Amino acid sequence: MDQEQEPGQLFSAIEERAGEERARIRAEAEGRARVTLEEAEAEIQRLKAEALRGLERELASEAQRLVGEARMKGRGEGLQVKRRLLEEAFSRARAEVQRLCASPDAAAALEMLSAEASAAVGKPCSVEVDVNKGSVVASSPDGRRRADNSLLSRLDRAQSAFEAEVAGLLFGRTTE
Repeated sequence: MDQEQEPGQLFSAIEERAGEERARIRAEAEGRARVTLEEAEAEIQRLKAEALRGLERELASEAQRLVGEARMKGRGEGLQVKRRLLEEAFSRARAEVQRLCASPDAAAALEMLSAEASAAVGKPCSVEVDVNKGSVVASSPDGRRRADNSLLSRLDRAQSAFEAEVAGLLFGRTTE
């Protein structure tokens, strides 16, 4: 009967070995699955971090764009306010020039402006004065040299200079 037990023992040994092999294969497969899962999780985390960095860059870029737009808008609005104030000031100055032209002090002011215009053109010259408009224009006999020293032209030149100065201050340049 030893031989009959032998096949049973052999079968048991084979089954035992098969069970051990299954356990080893299962453990190996579970280990590989764990490694694969950990690698997949690490890749997911890497992709999330990369996407987050991309979004942060986009947000930073968008924030810079919005700040730049706000600054430009602020500068534009500031320029409009300064121009409006400058226009108001020169509008008042023009009204004051017109008031001065109608006053008895106009003759003295126009005499001073005539002397300046005459000096700018040089001798000989003719000087035209319009008391009502406050205008003084000196010109050489041949018309090549001319100086407009009227109150309004002086005001226009001052306005241009102030506008250039305001623009320079607004955009960070000085007009010295």
